[in-house]
Amino acid sequence: MTSTHDLIASIPSYMIPVISQRILGNPADQRALAEGLSDTDRLEKVLAGLTDKQRDILLNLHELGEQVGWDILGRTHGCPPDELRADLEELGTRGLVFQGGLSGRDPVILLPSLASLMDAVKAQYSLPVEDIEWLEPKRQSLWGHITMANALLVGRIRCKAGIEPFKKGWEYLEQKLSAVLDVRRIYWELAELSCLREKNGQVALVQRAVAGLALEGDARYGLWRFCQSCKPFPGLDFQVFATISDKGVKREFLSRSLSLWVASRDETLENARSAIESLLELWLDLGVLQQDASGQWIRLSAAAWCALKTGRTEAATHHYSEEAIIQPTMEILVPFDFDTVDLLNVGEVADLVQADMMSIYRLTRESVFRALQEGWSVERIMGFLERISRHSLPENVRVNIAGWARLHTEAHIIKGTFLVLSGEKAAVPKGLEEVLPGIFRIPERCEEEIASFLEKKGVMIRCTEGLRDSESDIDWGKPLPLKGHQRTAPRVSQKEGVYPFGMVMPLPYGPRREMLFEEALHENRTLIIFYPRQGYGEIQARKVSPMYIFRRSGMPFMEAYCEDTGEGEVFDISKVRAIFRQQ
Repeated sequence: MTSTHDLIASIPSYMIPVISQRILGNPADQRALAEGLSDTDRLEKVLAGLTDKQRDILLNLHELGEQVGWDILGRTHGCPPDELRADLEELGTRGLVFQGGLSGRDPVILLPSLASLMDAVKAQYSLPVEDIEWLEPKRQSLWGHITMANALLVGRIRCKAGIEPFKKGWEYLEQKLSAVLDVRRIYWELAELSCLREKNGQVALVQRAVAGLALEGDARYGLWRFCQSCKPFPGLDFQVFATISDKGVKREFLSRSLSLWVASRDETLENARSAIESLLELWLDLGVLQQDASGQWIRLSAAAWCALKTGRTEAATHHYSEEAIIQPTMEILVPFDFDTVDLLNVGEVADLVQADMMSIYRLTRESVFRALQEGWSVERIMGFLERISRHSLPENVRVNIAGWARLHTEAHIIKGTFLVLSGEKAAVPKGLEEVLPGIFRIPERCEEEIASFLEKKGVMIRCTEGLRDSESDIDWGKPLPLKGHQRTAPRVSQKEGVYPFGMVMPLPYGPRREMLFEEALHENRTLIIFYPRQGYGEIQARKVSPMYIFRRSGMPFMEAYCEDTGEGEVFDISKVRAIFRQQ
Protein backbone atom coordinates (compact mmCIF):
# COMPACT_ATOMS: atom_id res chain seq x y z
CA MET A 1 0.00 0.00 0.00
CA THR A 2 1.36 3.38 -0.95
CA SER A 3 -0.53 5.38 1.70
CA THR A 4 -2.85 4.99 4.67
CA HIS A 5 -5.72 6.40 2.60
CA ASP A 6 -5.17 3.63 0.00
CA LEU A 7 -5.15 1.07 2.80
CA ILE A 8 -8.42 2.34 4.33
CA ALA A 9 -9.99 2.41 0.85
CA SER A 10 -9.46 -1.37 0.73
CA ILE A 11 -11.60 -1.89 3.84
CA PRO A 12 -15.24 -2.67 2.90
CA SER A 13 -17.35 0.43 3.49
CA TYR A 14 -19.79 -1.41 5.76
CA MET A 15 -16.90 -2.23 8.14
CA ILE A 16 -15.47 1.31 8.41
CA PRO A 17 -17.68 2.48 11.34
CA VAL A 18 -17.20 -0.78 13.25
CA ILE A 19 -13.41 -0.73 12.86
CA SER A 20 -13.06 2.97 13.67
CA GLN A 21 -15.17 2.45 16.81
CA ARG A 22 -12.77 -0.31 17.88
CA ILE A 23 -9.53 1.60 17.16
CA LEU A 24 -10.36 5.29 17.62
CA GLY A 25 -13.25 4.93 20.10
CA ASN A 26 -15.89 6.50 17.86
CA PRO A 27 -17.54 5.61 14.54
CA ALA A 28 -16.08 7.52 11.59
CA ASP A 29 -16.21 7.60 7.82
CA GLN A 30 -13.39 6.49 5.55
CA ARG A 31 -11.62 9.86 5.47
CA ALA A 32 -11.81 10.41 9.23
CA LEU A 33 -10.49 6.92 9.92
CA ALA A 34 -7.53 7.44 7.58
CA GLU A 35 -6.73 10.80 9.17
CA GLY A 36 -7.02 9.33 12.67
CA LEU A 37 -4.65 6.48 11.85
CA SER A 38 -2.19 8.96 10.26
CA ASP A 39 -2.04 11.26 13.29
CA THR A 40 1.68 11.38 14.17
CA ASP A 41 1.13 12.42 17.81
CA ARG A 42 -1.25 9.50 18.36
CA LEU A 43 1.14 7.05 16.68
CA GLU A 44 4.08 8.20 18.83
CA LYS A 45 2.03 7.64 22.00
CA VAL A 46 0.91 4.21 20.79
CA LEU A 47 4.51 3.22 19.98
CA ALA A 48 5.68 4.39 23.40
CA GLY A 49 3.17 2.01 25.03
CA LEU A 50 4.36 -1.09 23.14
CA THR A 51 6.73 -3.73 24.45
CA ASP A 52 10.25 -3.99 22.99
CA LYS A 53 9.24 -7.20 21.25
CA GLN A 54 6.23 -5.55 19.61
CA ARG A 55 8.38 -2.64 18.41
CA ASP A 56 10.84 -5.19 16.99
CA ILE A 57 7.99 -6.81 15.05
CA LEU A 58 7.07 -3.44 13.54
CA LEU A 59 10.70 -2.77 12.61
CA ASN A 60 10.99 -6.23 11.07
CA LEU A 61 7.86 -5.64 9.01
CA HIS A 62 9.33 -2.33 7.86
CA GLU A 63 12.60 -4.04 6.89
CA LEU A 64 10.76 -6.79 5.00
CA GLY A 65 8.95 -4.31 2.79
CA GLU A 66 5.86 -3.36 4.87
CA GLN A 67 3.73 -6.02 3.14
CA VAL A 68 4.78 -9.55 4.05
CA GLY A 69 3.31 -12.98 3.50
CA TRP A 70 2.29 -14.67 6.73
CA ASP A 71 4.49 -17.69 5.91
CA ILE A 72 7.54 -15.41 5.52
CA LEU A 73 6.84 -13.51 8.72
CA GLY A 74 6.42 -16.73 10.67
CA ARG A 75 9.68 -18.06 9.24
CA THR A 76 11.74 -14.95 9.90
CA HIS A 77 10.54 -14.05 13.37
CA GLY A 78 12.28 -15.87 16.18
CA CYS A 79 9.33 -16.85 18.36
CA PRO A 80 6.55 -19.50 18.36
CA PRO A 81 3.68 -18.82 15.88
CA ASP A 82 1.04 -18.50 18.62
CA GLU A 83 3.15 -15.92 20.45
CA LEU A 84 3.76 -13.98 17.25
CA ARG A 85 0.05 -14.05 16.37
CA ALA A 86 -0.89 -12.75 19.85
CA ASP A 87 1.49 -9.79 19.45
CA LEU A 88 0.19 -9.05 15.96
CA GLU A 89 -3.40 -9.13 17.23
CA GLU A 90 -2.46 -6.61 19.91
CA LEU A 91 -0.88 -4.40 17.24
CA GLY A 92 -3.98 -4.86 15.10
CA THR A 93 -6.30 -3.57 17.83
CA ARG A 94 -4.17 -0.39 17.88
CA GLY A 95 -4.48 0.02 14.10
CA LEU A 96 -0.78 -0.56 13.37
CA VAL A 97 -0.90 -3.89 11.52
CA PHE A 98 -3.47 -5.08 8.98
CA GLN A 99 -4.11 -8.28 7.05
CA GLY A 100 -5.55 -8.84 3.59
CA GLY A 101 -8.44 -11.21 2.99
CA LEU A 102 -10.38 -13.48 5.34
CA SER A 103 -8.30 -16.65 5.24
CA GLY A 104 -5.74 -15.71 7.91
CA ARG A 105 -2.95 -16.65 5.51
CA ASP A 106 -2.88 -13.47 3.41
CA PRO A 107 -0.16 -10.78 3.57
CA VAL A 108 0.45 -8.89 6.79
CA ILE A 109 0.52 -5.13 6.13
CA LEU A 110 2.23 -2.42 8.17
CA LEU A 111 0.29 0.83 8.51
CA PRO A 112 1.90 3.08 5.84
CA SER A 113 1.86 6.10 8.14
CA LEU A 114 4.37 4.28 10.37
CA ALA A 115 7.06 4.34 7.65
CA SER A 116 8.56 7.70 8.69
CA LEU A 117 8.56 6.71 12.37
CA MET A 118 10.24 3.40 11.55
CA ASP A 119 12.85 5.26 9.51
CA ALA A 120 13.54 7.37 12.60
CA VAL A 121 13.99 4.19 14.65
CA LYS A 122 16.40 2.83 12.01
CA ALA A 123 18.37 6.07 12.12
CA GLN A 124 19.35 5.24 15.71
CA TYR A 125 21.43 2.35 14.32
CA SER A 126 23.56 4.46 11.96
CA LEU A 127 26.03 7.34 12.22
CA PRO A 128 28.07 9.43 9.75
CA VAL A 129 31.38 7.70 9.06
CA GLU A 130 33.24 10.80 10.26
CA ASP A 131 31.88 10.28 13.79
CA ILE A 132 33.55 6.87 14.23
CA GLU A 133 37.23 5.93 14.40
CA TRP A 134 37.72 3.08 11.95
CA LEU A 135 40.34 0.35 11.81
CA GLU A 136 42.24 0.00 8.55
CA PRO A 137 40.43 -2.39 6.18
CA LYS A 138 42.11 -5.74 5.75
CA ARG A 139 43.88 -6.59 2.49
CA GLN A 140 43.62 -9.91 0.68
CA SER A 141 46.95 -11.06 -0.71
CA LEU A 142 46.99 -12.56 -4.21
CA TRP A 143 50.27 -14.30 -3.45
CA GLY A 144 48.51 -17.67 -3.30
CA HIS A 145 46.82 -17.27 -6.69
CA ILE A 146 49.99 -16.21 -8.48
CA THR A 147 52.01 -18.94 -6.75
CA MET A 148 49.37 -21.47 -7.85
CA ALA A 149 49.64 -20.15 -11.42
CA ASN A 150 53.43 -20.56 -11.28
CA ALA A 151 53.02 -24.14 -10.06
CA LEU A 152 50.57 -24.94 -12.87
CA LEU A 153 52.93 -23.41 -15.40
CA VAL A 154 55.52 -26.13 -14.85
CA GLY A 155 53.35 -28.96 -13.51
CA ARG A 156 51.85 -30.19 -16.81
CA ILE A 157 48.81 -31.42 -14.91
CA ARG A 158 46.46 -33.64 -16.87
CA CYS A 159 42.78 -32.95 -16.37
CA LYS A 160 39.29 -34.28 -16.99
CA ALA A 161 36.46 -32.38 -18.64
CA GLY A 162 35.75 -29.13 -16.82
CA ILE A 163 39.46 -28.62 -15.98
CA GLU A 164 39.20 -31.10 -13.08
CA PRO A 165 42.74 -32.42 -12.39
CA PHE A 166 43.26 -36.15 -12.03
CA LYS A 167 44.33 -37.53 -8.66
CA LYS A 168 48.05 -37.17 -9.42
CA GLY A 169 47.51 -33.54 -10.37
CA TRP A 170 45.90 -32.77 -7.01
CA GLU A 171 48.71 -34.64 -5.25
CA TYR A 172 51.30 -32.55 -7.10
CA LEU A 173 49.61 -29.29 -6.08
CA GLU A 174 49.14 -30.43 -2.48
CA GLN A 175 52.83 -31.35 -2.26
CA LYS A 176 53.96 -27.99 -3.64
CA LEU A 177 51.44 -25.68 -1.98
CA SER A 178 49.36 -27.20 0.81
CA ALA A 179 51.68 -26.00 3.59
CA VAL A 180 50.57 -22.41 3.01
CA LEU A 181 47.56 -22.47 0.65
CA ASP A 182 43.96 -23.67 0.46
CA VAL A 183 44.80 -25.51 -2.75
CA ARG A 184 41.35 -26.47 -4.03
CA ARG A 185 39.67 -23.15 -3.29
CA ILE A 186 42.37 -21.15 -5.05
CA TYR A 187 42.48 -23.55 -8.01
CA TRP A 188 38.74 -23.25 -8.63
CA GLU A 189 38.84 -19.48 -8.15
CA LEU A 190 41.44 -19.30 -10.94
CA ALA A 191 39.12 -21.39 -13.08
CA GLU A 192 36.12 -19.13 -12.35
CA LEU A 193 38.22 -16.07 -13.19
CA SER A 194 38.95 -17.59 -16.65
CA CYS A 195 42.65 -17.89 -15.82
CA LEU A 196 42.72 -21.61 -16.68
CA ARG A 197 41.82 -23.59 -19.79
CA GLU A 198 42.27 -27.10 -21.11
CA LYS A 199 44.89 -27.61 -23.81
CA ASN A 200 45.64 -31.05 -25.21
CA GLY A 201 44.27 -32.73 -22.09
CA GLN A 202 46.34 -30.57 -19.71
CA VAL A 203 45.63 -27.56 -17.51
CA ALA A 204 47.03 -24.46 -19.21
CA LEU A 205 47.20 -20.86 -18.06
CA VAL A 206 45.44 -18.07 -19.91
CA GLN A 207 48.40 -15.74 -19.69
CA ARG A 208 46.54 -12.51 -20.38
CA ALA A 209 43.95 -13.29 -17.69
CA VAL A 210 46.61 -14.24 -15.13
CA ALA A 211 48.51 -11.04 -15.92
CA GLY A 212 45.26 -9.11 -15.42
CA LEU A 213 44.80 -10.79 -12.04
CA ALA A 214 48.32 -9.84 -10.96
CA LEU A 215 47.84 -6.26 -12.17
CA GLU A 216 44.24 -5.51 -11.10
CA GLY A 217 43.66 -8.06 -8.37
CA ASP A 218 44.44 -5.78 -5.44
CA ALA A 219 41.53 -3.55 -6.42
CA ARG A 220 39.11 -6.13 -7.84
CA TYR A 221 39.59 -9.47 -6.08
CA GLY A 222 37.87 -8.57 -2.81
CA LEU A 223 34.85 -7.19 -4.66
CA TRP A 224 34.74 -10.29 -6.86
CA ARG A 225 34.77 -12.58 -3.81
CA PHE A 226 32.05 -10.42 -2.24
CA CYS A 227 29.78 -10.81 -5.28
CA GLN A 228 30.58 -14.54 -5.52
CA SER A 229 29.66 -15.09 -1.86
CA CYS A 230 26.26 -13.46 -2.49
CA LYS A 231 25.38 -15.74 -5.40
CA PRO A 232 23.33 -18.18 -3.27
CA PHE A 233 21.06 -15.23 -2.40
CA PRO A 234 20.45 -13.19 -5.60
CA GLY A 235 20.32 -9.50 -4.81
CA LEU A 236 22.07 -9.75 -1.42
CA ASP A 237 25.07 -7.78 -2.66
CA PHE A 238 22.86 -4.83 -3.58
CA GLN A 239 20.97 -5.18 -0.30
CA VAL A 240 24.24 -4.83 1.62
CA PHE A 241 25.14 -1.79 -0.47
CA ALA A 242 21.71 -0.19 0.04
CA THR A 243 21.52 -0.96 3.78
CA ILE A 244 24.97 0.40 4.67
CA SER A 245 25.26 3.07 1.96
CA ASP A 246 27.75 5.78 2.97
CA LYS A 247 27.08 5.47 6.71
CA GLY A 248 28.40 3.53 9.65
CA VAL A 249 25.83 0.90 10.73
CA LYS A 250 25.47 -1.01 13.99
CA ARG A 251 26.63 -4.55 13.32
CA GLU A 252 23.71 -6.03 15.28
CA PHE A 253 21.18 -4.13 13.18
CA LEU A 254 22.95 -4.97 9.91
CA SER A 255 23.03 -8.65 10.79
CA ARG A 256 19.33 -8.65 11.69
CA SER A 257 18.31 -6.71 8.59
CA LEU A 258 20.24 -8.99 6.21
CA SER A 259 19.05 -12.12 8.04
CA LEU A 260 15.44 -11.06 7.55
CA TRP A 261 16.09 -10.33 3.89
CA VAL A 262 17.73 -13.71 3.28
CA ALA A 263 15.21 -15.74 5.28
CA SER A 264 12.32 -14.10 3.44
CA ARG A 265 13.69 -15.35 0.13
CA ASP A 266 14.99 -18.82 0.98
CA GLU A 267 12.55 -21.23 2.58
CA THR A 268 15.21 -23.97 2.88
CA LEU A 269 17.68 -21.90 4.91
CA GLU A 270 17.56 -23.13 8.51
CA ASN A 271 19.69 -20.52 10.27
CA ALA A 272 19.82 -17.25 8.36
CA ARG A 273 21.50 -15.36 11.22
CA SER A 274 24.42 -17.80 11.33
CA ALA A 275 24.84 -17.63 7.53
CA ILE A 276 24.90 -13.82 7.58
CA GLU A 277 27.39 -13.67 10.47
CA SER A 278 29.75 -15.93 8.50
CA LEU A 279 29.41 -13.69 5.46
CA LEU A 280 30.09 -10.56 7.51
CA GLU A 281 33.33 -12.09 8.79
CA LEU A 282 34.32 -13.00 5.21
CA TRP A 283 33.59 -9.49 3.91
CA LEU A 284 35.65 -7.98 6.73
CA ASP A 285 38.56 -10.29 5.85
CA LEU A 286 38.24 -9.30 2.19
CA GLY A 287 38.47 -5.61 3.07
CA VAL A 288 35.05 -4.89 1.55
CA LEU A 289 33.80 -3.97 5.02
CA GLN A 290 35.71 -2.37 7.85
CA GLN A 291 34.82 -1.97 11.52
CA ASP A 292 35.71 0.16 14.47
CA ALA A 293 37.89 -0.98 17.37
CA SER A 294 34.88 -2.09 19.42
CA GLY A 295 33.49 -4.24 16.61
CA GLN A 296 30.05 -2.65 17.06
CA TRP A 297 30.03 -0.49 13.93
CA ILE A 298 30.55 -1.51 10.29
CA ARG A 299 30.92 0.47 7.07
CA LEU A 300 31.81 -0.20 3.45
CA SER A 301 35.49 0.52 2.91
CA ALA A 302 36.13 3.65 0.86
CA ALA A 303 37.37 1.65 -2.15
CA ALA A 304 34.40 -0.75 -2.03
CA TRP A 305 31.86 2.07 -1.66
CA CYS A 306 33.31 3.91 -4.66
CA ALA A 307 33.39 0.77 -6.83
CA LEU A 308 29.89 -0.41 -5.91
CA LYS A 309 28.44 3.08 -6.44
CA THR A 310 30.23 4.20 -9.60
CA GLY A 311 31.65 1.01 -11.12
CA ARG A 312 35.17 2.47 -11.03
CA THR A 313 37.91 0.66 -9.12
CA GLU A 314 41.07 2.44 -8.08
CA ALA A 315 44.40 0.65 -7.97
CA ALA A 316 45.37 -0.09 -4.39
CA THR A 317 48.68 1.24 -3.11
CA HIS A 318 50.53 -1.29 -0.95
CA HIS A 319 54.12 -1.70 0.08
CA TYR A 320 55.70 -4.84 -1.33
CA SER A 321 59.12 -6.31 -0.80
CA GLU A 322 61.17 -5.61 -3.92
CA GLU A 323 64.09 -7.91 -3.23
CA ALA A 324 64.65 -11.61 -3.83
CA ILE A 325 67.84 -13.58 -3.16
CA ILE A 326 69.42 -15.18 -6.26
CA GLN A 327 72.00 -17.80 -5.33
CA PRO A 328 74.85 -19.32 -7.36
CA THR A 329 73.00 -22.65 -7.10
CA MET A 330 70.44 -21.14 -9.58
CA GLU A 331 67.84 -20.91 -6.81
CA ILE A 332 65.74 -17.78 -6.25
CA LEU A 333 64.36 -17.16 -2.74
CA VAL A 334 61.18 -15.07 -3.00
CA PRO A 335 59.52 -13.53 0.12
CA PHE A 336 55.79 -13.80 0.80
CA ASP A 337 55.10 -10.06 0.39
CA PHE A 338 56.59 -9.87 -3.11
CA ASP A 339 55.01 -7.70 -5.78
CA THR A 340 52.42 -9.84 -7.59
CA VAL A 341 53.47 -8.80 -11.11
CA ASP A 342 57.12 -9.54 -10.34
CA LEU A 343 56.11 -12.85 -8.73
CA LEU A 344 54.33 -13.84 -11.94
CA ASN A 345 57.42 -12.93 -13.93
CA VAL A 346 59.59 -15.02 -11.60
CA GLY A 347 57.32 -17.97 -12.38
CA GLU A 348 57.85 -17.45 -16.11
CA VAL A 349 61.65 -17.53 -15.96
CA ALA A 350 62.12 -20.06 -13.11
CA ASP A 351 60.41 -23.25 -11.88
CA LEU A 352 58.60 -23.29 -8.52
CA VAL A 353 60.29 -25.81 -6.21
CA GLN A 354 58.39 -25.21 -2.96
CA ALA A 355 55.92 -22.57 -1.79
CA ASP A 356 56.37 -21.18 1.70
CA MET A 357 56.72 -17.86 3.48
CA MET A 358 60.04 -17.77 1.63
CA SER A 359 59.36 -19.66 -1.63
CA ILE A 360 62.06 -21.41 -3.62
CA TYR A 361 62.28 -21.11 -7.43
CA ARG A 362 65.03 -22.59 -9.61
CA LEU A 363 66.40 -21.38 -12.94
CA THR A 364 66.69 -24.32 -15.36
CA ARG A 365 67.22 -24.89 -19.05
CA GLU A 366 63.48 -25.63 -19.40
CA SER A 367 62.43 -22.48 -17.52
CA VAL A 368 64.64 -20.27 -19.70
CA PHE A 369 63.21 -22.00 -22.78
CA ARG A 370 59.69 -21.28 -21.50
CA ALA A 371 60.50 -17.60 -20.94
CA LEU A 372 61.95 -17.26 -24.44
CA GLN A 373 58.89 -19.02 -25.81
CA GLU A 374 56.68 -16.42 -24.10
CA GLY A 375 58.57 -13.56 -25.73
CA TRP A 376 61.34 -12.85 -23.24
CA SER A 377 64.82 -12.09 -24.56
CA VAL A 378 68.08 -12.97 -22.84
CA GLU A 379 68.69 -9.30 -22.12
CA ARG A 380 65.25 -8.87 -20.59
CA ILE A 381 65.70 -11.92 -18.35
CA MET A 382 69.06 -10.60 -17.12
CA GLY A 383 67.67 -7.13 -16.51
CA PHE A 384 64.68 -8.46 -14.57
CA LEU A 385 66.81 -10.67 -12.33
CA GLU A 386 69.21 -7.83 -11.64
CA ARG A 387 66.33 -5.55 -10.66
CA ILE A 388 64.73 -7.93 -8.16
CA SER A 389 67.96 -9.31 -6.70
CA ARG A 390 69.09 -8.09 -3.30
CA HIS A 391 72.71 -8.72 -4.28
CA SER A 392 74.65 -8.64 -7.53
CA LEU A 393 73.60 -11.32 -9.98
CA PRO A 394 76.09 -14.25 -9.73
CA GLU A 395 78.25 -14.57 -12.83
CA ASN A 396 77.53 -18.29 -13.28
CA VAL A 397 73.79 -17.46 -13.46
CA ARG A 398 74.48 -15.09 -16.35
CA VAL A 399 76.62 -17.64 -18.17
CA ASN A 400 74.10 -20.45 -17.78
CA ILE A 401 71.16 -18.36 -18.98
CA ALA A 402 73.06 -17.17 -22.05
CA GLY A 403 74.23 -20.71 -22.82
CA TRP A 404 70.80 -22.28 -22.46
CA ALA A 405 69.29 -19.65 -24.75
CA ARG A 406 71.62 -20.72 -27.61
CA LEU A 407 70.77 -24.44 -27.40
CA HIS A 408 67.23 -24.35 -28.77
CA THR A 409 66.03 -24.76 -32.33
CA GLU A 410 63.63 -22.03 -33.36
CA ALA A 411 60.61 -22.22 -35.64
CA HIS A 412 58.52 -19.32 -36.96
CA ILE A 413 54.93 -20.05 -37.98
CA ILE A 414 53.18 -17.69 -40.35
CA LYS A 415 49.52 -18.51 -39.84
CA GLY A 416 47.95 -20.64 -42.56
CA THR A 417 51.04 -20.43 -44.81
CA PHE A 418 54.59 -21.38 -43.83
CA LEU A 419 56.81 -22.88 -41.16
CA VAL A 420 60.30 -21.35 -41.09
CA LEU A 421 62.80 -23.56 -39.24
CA SER A 422 66.30 -22.66 -38.10
CA GLY A 423 67.97 -25.89 -37.04
CA GLU A 424 67.72 -29.64 -37.58
CA LYS A 425 64.96 -30.70 -39.97
CA ALA A 426 64.47 -33.90 -37.94
CA ALA A 427 62.13 -31.97 -35.65
CA VAL A 428 59.70 -31.25 -38.52
CA PRO A 429 56.59 -33.48 -38.82
CA LYS A 430 56.74 -35.91 -41.69
CA GLY A 431 54.72 -35.09 -44.79
CA LEU A 432 55.22 -31.33 -44.84
CA GLU A 433 56.17 -29.91 -48.24
CA GLU A 434 59.55 -28.09 -48.17
CA VAL A 435 59.14 -25.23 -50.65
CA LEU A 436 62.57 -23.70 -49.93
CA PRO A 437 65.44 -24.81 -47.66
CA GLY A 438 64.11 -24.61 -44.10
CA ILE A 439 60.68 -23.34 -45.21
CA PHE A 440 57.69 -25.71 -45.14
CA ARG A 441 54.12 -25.21 -46.30
CA ILE A 442 51.53 -25.70 -43.54
CA PRO A 443 48.18 -27.34 -44.47
CA GLU A 444 45.10 -25.21 -43.72
CA ARG A 445 43.97 -25.21 -40.04
CA CYS A 446 46.91 -27.33 -38.85
CA GLU A 447 48.89 -24.59 -37.06
CA GLU A 448 47.94 -25.68 -33.52
CA GLU A 449 48.68 -29.34 -34.22
CA ILE A 450 52.10 -28.59 -35.71
CA ALA A 451 52.97 -26.12 -32.93
CA SER A 452 52.13 -28.77 -30.31
CA PHE A 453 54.28 -31.36 -32.14
CA LEU A 454 57.26 -29.00 -32.31
CA GLU A 455 56.96 -28.01 -28.64
CA LYS A 456 57.18 -31.68 -27.63
CA LYS A 457 60.37 -31.91 -29.69
CA GLY A 458 61.86 -29.00 -27.73
CA VAL A 459 61.54 -26.50 -30.57
CA MET A 460 60.92 -22.88 -29.62
CA ILE A 461 57.87 -21.51 -31.48
CA ARG A 462 58.25 -17.89 -32.48
CA CYS A 463 55.73 -15.41 -33.89
CA THR A 464 52.79 -17.78 -33.74
CA GLU A 465 50.37 -15.08 -34.87
CA GLY A 466 46.79 -16.01 -34.15
CA LEU A 467 47.65 -19.04 -32.02
CA ARG A 468 47.28 -17.05 -28.81
CA ASP A 469 44.75 -14.49 -30.05
CA SER A 470 41.92 -16.56 -28.58
CA GLU A 471 43.14 -15.97 -25.04
CA SER A 472 40.52 -13.98 -23.18
CA ASP A 473 40.81 -11.37 -20.46
CA ILE A 474 40.05 -12.10 -16.84
CA ASP A 475 36.34 -12.53 -16.07
CA TRP A 476 35.45 -10.43 -13.03
CA GLY A 477 31.81 -11.56 -13.20
CA LYS A 478 28.96 -9.21 -12.22
CA PRO A 479 29.46 -5.70 -13.62
CA LEU A 480 29.54 -2.70 -11.32
CA PRO A 481 27.77 -0.61 -10.15
CA LEU A 482 25.32 -3.01 -8.54
CA LYS A 483 21.65 -3.01 -9.40
CA GLY A 484 18.76 -4.14 -7.21
CA HIS A 485 17.08 -7.49 -7.62
CA GLN A 486 13.42 -7.06 -8.50
CA ARG A 487 10.89 -8.87 -6.32
CA THR A 488 7.13 -8.82 -6.70
CA ALA A 489 5.25 -7.76 -3.57
CA PRO A 490 2.58 -10.15 -2.21
CA ARG A 491 -0.83 -9.46 -3.72
CA VAL A 492 -3.55 -8.32 -1.35
CA SER A 493 -7.03 -9.70 -1.95
CA GLN A 494 -9.07 -6.60 -2.85
CA LYS A 495 -12.21 -8.70 -3.29
CA GLU A 496 -12.35 -9.71 0.37
CA GLY A 497 -10.90 -6.49 1.72
CA VAL A 498 -8.31 -5.50 4.30
CA TYR A 499 -8.85 -5.60 8.07
CA PRO A 500 -6.85 -4.83 11.24
CA PHE A 501 -4.91 -7.95 12.15
CA GLY A 502 -6.81 -10.24 14.49
CA MET A 503 -10.16 -8.40 14.34
CA VAL A 504 -11.42 -10.91 11.78
CA MET A 505 -11.19 -14.56 12.81
CA PRO A 506 -11.21 -17.17 10.00
CA LEU A 507 -13.47 -20.05 10.96
CA PRO A 508 -11.85 -23.45 11.57
CA TYR A 509 -13.02 -26.57 9.78
CA GLY A 510 -14.81 -29.41 11.54
CA PRO A 511 -16.86 -29.48 14.75
CA ARG A 512 -15.14 -26.40 16.20
CA ARG A 513 -16.83 -24.20 13.57
CA GLU A 514 -20.31 -25.22 14.75
CA MET A 515 -19.31 -24.90 18.42
CA LEU A 516 -18.52 -21.18 17.99
CA PHE A 517 -22.11 -20.49 17.03
CA GLU A 518 -23.49 -22.73 19.79
CA GLU A 519 -21.45 -20.79 22.36
CA ALA A 520 -22.79 -17.48 21.01
CA LEU A 521 -26.34 -18.88 21.22
CA HIS A 522 -25.96 -20.02 24.84
CA GLU A 523 -24.30 -16.72 25.85
CA ASN A 524 -26.91 -14.71 23.94
CA ARG A 525 -24.15 -12.83 22.02
CA THR A 526 -24.50 -10.91 18.76
CA LEU A 527 -22.09 -11.86 15.95
CA ILE A 528 -20.81 -10.05 12.87
CA ILE A 529 -20.35 -12.74 10.24
CA PHE A 530 -18.89 -12.55 6.72
CA TYR A 531 -21.32 -14.33 4.46
CA PRO A 532 -21.67 -14.58 0.65
CA ARG A 533 -24.41 -12.45 -0.87
CA GLN A 534 -27.05 -14.71 -2.41
CA GLY A 535 -26.76 -14.95 -6.18
CA TYR A 536 -23.62 -12.77 -6.37
CA GLY A 537 -20.94 -14.65 -4.44
CA GLU A 538 -19.66 -11.36 -2.97
CA ILE A 539 -18.81 -11.30 0.74
CA GLN A 540 -20.93 -9.11 2.99
CA ALA A 541 -20.91 -8.42 6.73
CA ARG A 542 -24.11 -9.38 8.59
CA LYS A 543 -24.83 -8.57 12.24
CA VAL A 544 -26.86 -11.52 13.58
CA SER A 545 -28.21 -12.90 16.87
CA PRO A 546 -28.36 -16.76 16.83
CA MET A 547 -31.78 -18.22 17.79
CA TYR A 548 -31.56 -21.88 16.81
CA ILE A 549 -28.95 -24.29 15.37
CA PHE A 550 -30.00 -27.40 13.50
CA ARG A 551 -28.81 -29.88 10.87
CA ARG A 552 -30.25 -30.59 7.47
CA SER A 553 -28.88 -33.51 5.43
CA GLY A 554 -25.94 -33.62 7.85
CA MET A 555 -25.02 -29.95 7.26
CA PRO A 556 -25.20 -27.34 10.11
CA PHE A 557 -27.52 -24.35 9.74
CA MET A 558 -28.30 -21.40 11.99
CA GLU A 559 -31.55 -19.53 12.31
CA ALA A 560 -30.77 -15.98 13.44
CA TYR A 561 -32.20 -12.50 13.64
CA CYS A 562 -30.35 -10.18 11.25
CA GLU A 563 -30.12 -6.60 12.56
CA ASP A 564 -29.24 -5.32 9.08
CA THR A 565 -32.50 -6.53 7.49
CA GLY A 566 -34.66 -6.62 10.64
CA GLU A 567 -35.81 -10.15 9.79
CA GLY A 568 -35.12 -13.70 10.82
CA GLU A 569 -32.99 -15.65 8.31
CA VAL A 570 -31.41 -19.07 7.94
CA PHE A 571 -27.62 -19.16 7.37
CA ASP A 572 -25.54 -22.09 6.11
CA ILE A 573 -22.78 -22.30 8.73
CA SER A 574 -20.45 -24.05 6.26
CA LYS A 575 -20.54 -20.90 4.06
CA VAL A 576 -19.59 -18.43 6.79
CA ARG A 577 -16.07 -17.20 5.88
CA ALA A 578 -15.09 -15.44 9.11
CA ILE A 579 -16.34 -13.74 12.28
CA PHE A 580 -15.54 -10.23 13.48
CA ARG A 581 -14.09 -10.57 16.97
CA GLN A 582 -16.09 -9.02 19.79
CA GLN A 583 -14.36 -7.00 22.52
